[in-house]
Amino acid sequence: MCELLGMSFNKAVNPKISFKGFQQRGKNNPDGWGIAYYENQKALIKKEPKNAVSSDFLNNENNLENINSKIIIGHVRKMSQGKLSYNNTHPFKRDLDGKEYLFAHNGTVDCNNFGLSVFKPIGETDSEYIFCHLLDSIQKQKIINWNENEFEWLRQKFNQINKSGKLNCLMSNGEYLFCYHDIEGYNGLCFVQRKSPFQIIKLEDLDWEIDLKEEKATSQTGYIIATKRLTDEKWIEFKEGELIIFKNGKMIYSSHGDI
Repeated sequence: MCELLGMSFNKAVNPKISFKGFQQRGKNNPDGWGIAYYENQKALIKKEPKNAVSSDFLNNENNLENINSKIIIGHVRKMSQGKLSYNNTHPFKRDLDGKEYLFAHNGTVDCNNFGLSVFKPIGETDSEYIFCHLLDSIQKQKIINWNENEFEWLRQKFNQINKSGKLNCLMSNGEYLFCYHDIEGYNGLCFVQRKSPFQIIKLEDLDWEIDLKEEKATSQTGYIIATKRLTDEKWIEFKEGELIIFKNGKMIYSSHGDI
């Protein structure tokens, strides 16, 4: 089963702390890793069809040092559909109405119930297929600037896809980070808020403590989203079938509760 990582902050942040722990999830998800982010509204992706733990790129900490973004999406893959290849490695990227969308998914979906028109997958995964179907649907809905009515439409769309399989996913257009959790609670999804005053935290996957006061500016605030908690902080579980949307480090929409 794949695992997801998402970040939404009010200022550009570096993912090295969160990804250092997340990289270890490659032990159980050895079929590829990826990290996507935005630089001046342009979506950039670093990914390899190999185990994150043995990646030369990730094991050179200088490479992650160069990544700074308000929105970050990460993924480690365990194959369920599609061969081991770059094209089948998440996240995926497409341009829609001048905005570059990113998408990463875990679970398996029967795609026979969903058609495609404008957008077509390059690889063989169900994940990329449903991403293309989503983009076709967004274009058909004529969504340019998202609002709360369209957030609810997106929740219903995710729910419709979810009825054909297992669906946890992260999607972004460079402005919003859309995070959806499976209607049956498959594989988990949770979040934690980071804000001042920062404390010392311990990574779940490594015997490593970090004093966030030394790493973060007091003005930084935001959220980290993951399949399973990455640290000993107080993580909050998504509800089943919940869509939560973040913008500039704030939670601006939840389909299951007040903000």
